[in-house]
Amino acid sequence: MEFKPRKKRQPAVIVECDWCGTEITRYPSRIKDRNYCSRACLAKNHSKVHNPDGYKKLKDYSAQSKNMARINRELNPTRMTPEVRAKLRQSHLGKGKGISYEKTHGRHTHRIVMEQKLGRPLREEEIVHHIDGDHRNNDPDNLMVLTRSEHVNLHRAQGDLRRKSG
Repeated sequence: MEFKPRKKRQPAVIVECDWCGTEITRYPSRIKDRNYCSRACLAKNHSKVHNPDGYKKLKDYSAQSKNMARINRELNPTRMTPEVRAKLRQSHLGKGKGISYEKTHGRHTHRIVMEQKLGRPLREEEIVHHIDGDHRNNDPDNLMVLTRSEHVNLHRAQGDLRRKSG
């Protein structure tokens, strides 16, 4: 039995870190579209805060998750029916300490109630305020829609909030 001689490894080349510009040594087989000297540089490049323009150019995985949801529905058609979802929800209700907002299918119930009262979806910047202060009282007459600044000013006037002294 004869063994073939091993291929000689190609020499390493110097490439620049795509984030900080530091020179790094990589074998040609390890050179990617984007090369980083550390995990910290990779994280900063993928961060919306540190790289707002470049962040937009990164791969969008939202289509992939939609595709996985579709595949899951096809392969498990009886898994998450509305009945199963309601049964799972019911089994989790009443386990908390009662200090957070009540949710219905993962959404705050007071927002759903207000949307039904208004006949339109709430905008992201709209705040639903509980007039009596009871977060569990989602009666439509106990809810009012405010902007963030109106909501802060209302709580400040009630004495719930105080300005921070700098």
